[in-house]
Amino acid sequence: MTPEDAIGEIESGKPRPVYVVVGEERIFADRVVAAARKHVVEPAMAGFNVDVFEAGEAHIGRVIDSANTMPMMARRRLIVLRGLERLDKGDDDGKSKGSPTDALAEYVASPSPSTCLILVGSKLDGRRKLSSVAKKANIVVDCAPLRPHELPRFVRDEAKRRGNPIAEGVADALVDLVGGELAGLIDAVERLSLFVGDRQPITEEAVHACIARVRVGSVWGLTDAVAARDRATALRLLNENFDARDRGLPLHGLLASSVRKMLKMRALLEAGLSADDAAKGAGIPPFKSRDTAAQLRRFRPGELERAVSILAEADLGLKGSKRPPLLVLEEAILRLTS
Repeated sequence: MTPEDAIGEIESGKPRPVYVVVGEERIFADRVVAAARKHVVEPAMAGFNVDVFEAGEAHIGRVIDSANTMPMMARRRLIVLRGLERLDKGDDDGKSKGSPTDALAEYVASPSPSTCLILVGSKLDGRRKLSSVAKKANIVVDCAPLRPHELPRFVRDEAKRRGNPIAEGVADALVDLVGGELAGLIDAVERLSLFVGDRQPITEEAVHACIARVRVGSVWGLTDAVAARDRATALRLLNENFDARDRGLPLHGLLASSVRKMLKMRALLEAGLSADDAAKGAGIPPFKSRDTAAQLRRFRPGELERAVSILAEADLGLKGSKRPPLLVLEEAILRLTS
């Protein structure tokens, strides 16, 4: 079950008696819990019907007793147990009897229908009965980190939630600018939503004005020019997009990101994937898949690896030296196009 599935059930007023929310992406888990806090129990009755526990601190018997308690002047109770992976800390063989996890598994197999119990943890021990019971009941909510090709869709969904449409290419560009941390992407979408206004589209111009002063289309052109050894065009695009206020760091970041993605796409192509599938696996926009495949053919063996080294040196120069940032980037372009 995805976090969106769980949230949809909860918001519809039909939460399951138990959700086992596991995975490393804390933002997804927090959203499931937030939805439950908002929709499972009336706010006025929350003080009587909501309990939050930390595994390893509260005795499991107390958690289960709370889950079995009838709600007071409400339809349901909400119980949240965080730190599921800490329940049996120190029990490494996964076979001991009467453990807190096993006691919890017995409750999950026959839960109170008037309680919504949410178990939150970074992982679920597959050796435990709780794992098999939860999977059989289809109550495991997978909060695994998103893969690179899933990030643009996450951005589009975040923008849609705020009523601001965003084109596929602009979402891809935003991921390149901000990176793969969901908190950073959420913050960027929030700022862009406020910048463009209610129900207005988030455009490349908005990203350029609000997030970074780099024209993403120009960066693709810069990458093309580097691949084609067109030094004059590459230097022109560099100077057109360079801004001393940010020391050229967003520009460098986008260029470095494009090189890393090309390396990944090359590996996937060599593994036998099609251009479209390789681009998807590397986090490259679908409309750039064939252009990127053509770019890859222009690089001689070892040149992409050399480009990574050159850009790493430029990164150090931008962040740690007193040399003019534009000069650092120009020298990198000269080396990349030699």
